[in-house]
Amino acid sequence: MRNASLAALLMLAGANVAMAMDAPLAADQLLAQQQTGQTPLLLDVRHTDEFRDGHIAGALNIPVEELASRAGALGVPRDREIVVYCVSGRRAARAQETLLGLGFTHVRQLEGSLDGWRQRHLPLVRESAADSIPLH
Repeated sequence: MRNASLAALLMLAGANVAMAMDAPLAADQLLAQQQTGQTPLLLDVRHTDEFRDGHIAGALNIPVEELASRAGALGVPRDREIVVYCVSGRRAARAQETLLGLGFTHVRQLEGSLDGWRQRHLPLVRESAADSIPLH
């Protein structure tokens, strides 16, 4: 009986992880969401200097190394969709694991991360002292 209960709990835990590991979001899907105002929380987990050099419009920057201690700065419910990206996807994968471990339930990576975004020649924003200017 005890083994059956444990097996049931493990299956439920596995189902929760599977649901939380949403499929990566394609760049064209993100663009469509941005155009309709349905944008998920977009989280850039690169270092601040990398972020300033060019990021996707509307992204919040919290370096992956600081994410666990600064997750409260996200300011969103734990069931809100969050899309994470970095340059190649490695830091984004770490950020996804961190956020899932903190109880966020809909965390996905941007497919191809910023490298994929740049390969498609999609717009970036560069931070300046006065304001942001689009890059192409």
